[in-house]
Amino acid sequence: MRLYAKKCLTVIAVVLFAAVAWGSTRTDSTHYDVTQTMEIGHTQLKPGHYTLKANESQDQLRVMHDGKLVATVPCHWIKLHQKANNSEIFSNKSRVTRVEFQGREEAVRVG
Repeated sequence: MRLYAKKCLTVIAVVLFAAVAWGSTRTDSTHYDVTQTMEIGHTQLKPGHYTLKANESQDQLRVMHDGKLVATVPCHWIKLHQKANNSEIFSNKSRVTRVEFQGREEAVRVG
């Protein structure tokens, strides 16, 4: 009987640990209103309302339009000097280069 109880407790501990580890990754998102054609990665964004989402455990930025995934763009996380006061999208000409998320000391660099 004791062996059965130990096995049950071990399984419960593993499940709880996995749930905590899975839940500890954070997904950040920000809205992006495109007023002229922009490029993010190899995808052209036409004028409209988009949502940009990044998960801190992944090196990709997801671009959503009307609730649908329109692009998955490679990116990498960079450290900022201080937390971003606001979410902000940076671009060079018509190409998105970086996305900062409000309250984060990390941002994603696209490309």
